[in-house]
Amino acid sequence: MSFFKALLGICETKPLSDDAWESGNGNATVDLNAAAVLAEKGGAAYLKGKGLDKPVLVIRGDDGKLYAYQDRCTHAGRKIDPVAGEGKLKCCSINHSTFDYDGKPLSGPAKHDIKRYDTEESAGRLIIKLS
Repeated sequence: MSFFKALLGICETKPLSDDAWESGNGNATVDLNAAAVLAEKGGAAYLKGKGLDKPVLVIRGDDGKLYAYQDRCTHAGRKIDPVAGEGKLKCCSINHSTFDYDGKPLSGPAKHDIKRYDTEESAGRLIIKLS
């Protein structure tokens, strides 16, 4: 990531297409068949809009599991990207706070966990429990 992208808090992760997910009843549901970016380890996308209070980052971890987080660093409020091959997440700011898959800070100035949502994968869908 370039210095200028970090200065502006611009992440590499892109939004998931609106036709690949929906929200309602306290959940966000991702159609995994329409979300090819989440098929491979290290793949990530974020959900924004459709009634969500805050953006949600969805990643396929290096362990092959799907995870979902509130897409905001607890230090600078910037977005978060996965770090492929390292089993962690990093803030898109210059400070680059890093977090483990549980959302706990590993390095950098962030002192608080990022919010991790419970998820359930079933029948080609990922259900993210937002409440």
